[in-house]
Amino acid sequence: MRSLSALSTSIPKRPPAPCTRIGCLFGLPSARGPKLIGLLVGLSTLACLATPTGAQEFTIEDFLSPPFPVEMVSAKSADRIAWISFERGMRNVYTAAASDWIPSQLTSWMEDEGQDLTDIEISDDGETVVFVRGHFPNDAGWVANPNSDPAGAEEAIWAVHTSGGQPWRVAEGSEPVLSPNGQWVLFEKGGQIHRAPVNPGAIPRDDKDTEPLFRAWGENEGPVWSPNGRYVAFVSQREDHSYI
Repeated sequence: MRSLSALSTSIPKRPPAPCTRIGCLFGLPSARGPKLIGLLVGLSTLACLATPTGAQEFTIEDFLSPPFPVEMVSAKSADRIAWISFERGMRNVYTAAASDWIPSQLTSWMEDEGQDLTDIEISDDGETVVFVRGHFPNDAGWVANPNSDPAGAEEAIWAVHTSGGQPWRVAEGSEPVLSPNGQWVLFEKGGQIHRAPVNPGAIPRDDKDTEPLFRAWGENEGPVWSPNGRYVAFVSQREDHSYI
């Protein structure tokens, strides 16, 4: 009578099942979930880089040159949108309207000056766009000056008509909020709420325009116009609490 060890050695072993998972095919039997996704992404990247002889070749500029649209806004009473576009380091404002929705460039900063564009808004009638040009100040109050402009740099609110024309500077500040009629803009500066006319030529300005619209203790932020444009709501931060 043969021993159990002899029987176990005499029984033919079952051949391993064929590997059907992609991870097994590449010697990675445990490549599942995120690992497998990473593997596929890597393989697709290598396939793109391994360009056959005679095929179209791509450069770093080809990958970086397509525009990158951000911060899209829409008008409440018109079929028009506006957005900020980054293209080869250049920041500009675009708009498009129904029914063809063909993009139209509103600003012409055609060099990579390192100046950021943010906080875009469009008036209810879609005729005016405001935005902020320049970086947010650091803890010391300095605004970044990437191209070492001897005149310095600032964070300022700008405006432009969607019908065309040159953009213009409205006021130094950030986070603009357009009034319902598009004639005024609220913004934050030094912890206070300021107001300035969007088009200085249409609405006379005086020395009070450089002062806050009102003064309140604390850090005041988040202004919101009432529907008729006669009142303003805001948040007043008071260290351990806040008020509306």
